[in-house]
Amino acid sequence: MKVASIALFTSLIASADAVGFRDLVERVSHKHTESAAAAAETAAAIEGTDQENRDLQQAGCWGNAGRQVSAWHPTYSAGWTNGYCRDTVDCNSPSYSSELACCKAAYAGQMSGTCLMNLPSPPTMSPTQTGGLDVYYPDYGKAWPMGSCTNTRPLPTGRPNYSTMLACCKAAYGGQISGKCLSELPSPPTGSPTTSAFEAAFWYPDYDTAWSIAGCSNKLPLPFNNPNDRPNYGTQVACCKAAYAGQLSGACLSELPSPPTTSPTGTGGAGFWYPDYDKAWSVASCSNDRPVPFNTGDRPTYGTMLACCRGAYAGQSSGTCLAALPNPPTTSPTGSGGLGVFYPNYSTAWPLGTCISDRPLPSGRPSYSSKAACCSAAYGGQTSHACQCDVDICYSCKCGSIADRVANSCSLDCGDSDNSA
Repeated sequence: MKVASIALFTSLIASADAVGFRDLVERVSHKHTESAAAAAETAAAIEGTDQENRDLQQAGCWGNAGRQVSAWHPTYSAGWTNGYCRDTVDCNSPSYSSELACCKAAYAGQMSGTCLMNLPSPPTMSPTQTGGLDVYYPDYGKAWPMGSCTNTRPLPTGRPNYSTMLACCKAAYGGQISGKCLSELPSPPTGSPTTSAFEAAFWYPDYDTAWSIAGCSNKLPLPFNNPNDRPNYGTQVACCKAAYAGQLSGACLSELPSPPTTSPTGTGGAGFWYPDYDKAWSVASCSNDRPVPFNTGDRPTYGTMLACCRGAYAGQSSGTCLAALPNPPTTSPTGSGGLGVFYPNYSTAWPLGTCISDRPLPSGRPSYSSKAACCSAAYGGQTSHACQCDVDICYSCKCGSIADRVANSCSLDCGDSDNSA
């Protein structure tokens, strides 16, 4: 009984296991079939997308009507300096009908000239005359002192340009001391051009020459960087009068088209007189010679020669200045010919000084209406009484001798000796 039951139970289990295994196999097979179908659908979808993109590319750049044709495009991957144009299909850069048009638009101002050099017939590096530009521009690739102007293609972007090489040199290299730019003109000026084409519209002092022998110039190129760096004048004579007034050599004025004589006098002299400081005071006189040897305000001037002698050489013992007058006075006029005033004589030591009225009255010297007043003011306290004795011999016992005092009836009790203390 037990054996039969066990056999029946085992038979039932085996039957159930067979059914379950078949079910598992069926399920796995079905899952595999579904996965394969899904993979096939995905692959088909991807293939459809790729085909769509290829269709769009063949139809134009991202939907543009018509098939995209090749054109000239800038090669941005090469960088600016080495950039060039190439004939290709490119939806990510502007297109041009020709290589030249592409270079001019995309690489204008390219200093290396790489793009233009790739043309079938590239221009020369420095085309001139008919092959160059119609304008000139400063060459910033060189140091300014050695810079010049050029019309080499292409014109750099933003670079100033001028209708002629001369106009470019004058504007961009005015004041270039080396003269490099002007020297490259087809007909360059000499070191000292004088024609109107190489002259400034103003005159300036020549600071490169010693002042004593320098003059004024309007030559180009200017020897300074900026016109405001040095004074300038409308005419050559105005420049000489302002910058070289008082130049003894007269070098500046001598360069005028019609220079004055070295020492014009009379009606041709200056309108005033001045002391001659180039000579020792004791033998000097006054002059109105041109050119004037000083700057305005640096030396006193007078309306007449007499006024100059009286003002600048008063007390000159030699009388040189007065002697140079057209009608000179005597050396030491006195009495009625003297001054109407008296002044202290500083040419004598103060202890023995006196007051005089000789002409001319020294400039700045105090003067008095009478000799006595002069002595009291200028020599008061003079123990020798020299000044007062010159006024009145009877002033004190120190005046003159006994005989002189007796002769003048002086009522002084001076004892028996002369010049009593």
